Amino acid sequence: MAGPRLSAVVMCFNEKRVIGRCLDALAFCDEIVVVDDCSTDGTWELLQQRADVRPFQHRHTTFAAQRQYGKDRATGDWILTMDADETVTPALARRIRETIARADAADVYEIRRINPYPRTLDGHFWTKHPRLVRAEKCRWVVTDDPHSPLDTQGLRVAILEGAHLDHEPLPDVATMLRKNINRSLIVAALDRSKGREGGLLSLLGSSLGRFFKYYVREGAWRFGADGLIFAAACGFEAFAKQAFLVERQDRPLEQMQDGGPGSYPAGTTFVSGKGEKAA
Repeated sequence: MAGPRLSAVVMCFNEKRVIGRCLDALAFCDEIVVVDDCSTDGTWELLQQRADVRPFQHRHTTFAAQRQYGKDRATGDWILTMDADETVTPALARRIRETIARADAADVYEIRRINPYPRTLDGHFWTKHPRLVRAEKCRWVVTDDPHSPLDTQGLRVAILEGAHLDHEPLPDVATMLRKNINRSLIVAALDRSKGREGGLLSLLGSSLGRFFKYYVREGAWRFGADGLIFAAACGFEAFAKQAFLVERQDRPLEQMQDGGPGSYPAGTTFVSGKGEKAA
């Protein structure tokens, strides 16, 4: 393709159900680099069968290091970071190509994403994330947090207007609740490693605060009972994290993940000092 080279870098772990749609929509890129976190559901075998993908297997240590591993294997002038459950719409593909061809393009572009509730509910909310970045300025905040953000300090940041990413909805409420529990275990493990403890006020404040964030600010009230269910599930995620901090549990919290949605591979730790860091 004419103009700057664009590399898509996709992270995945046990995403055979959805990754095909993600990869098909990235045909407008000059290359697609996929970093598979040693999947066990057939994702790796699927990737090896695709001629349009450069697949790599790499065991997760930290989120930032995993992203950096993929970026280091990309050859493009621009990097588009993706998760396997996201899809670039045709309108977004055109906007990305137009944007990186501009002489006055910013260093980083935030892209809006529509997040549907589970397929069995009616509703959605919006977020935006820095996803499109010049390769020579692509780096991540060095942290153990499982959602290490792109490091935008000192860079020119803009919002990519006129298009958005689609986010694959979860199958149902049961899957959402299991994912909430697994994510809460990880965040609680990080908080516990920093000496933080849960308590009555934290249980109440975090749960109610998260519920009202989604019910009021994110507009879940507009979707009736479905919106109430979703907002309550978000409040439950905050409650679960605080409950895990209050609980007198000697076993490492990461080991309590069930291997389902939201889980990381067995052996992954997010406690500071136990994983490789991004360069």
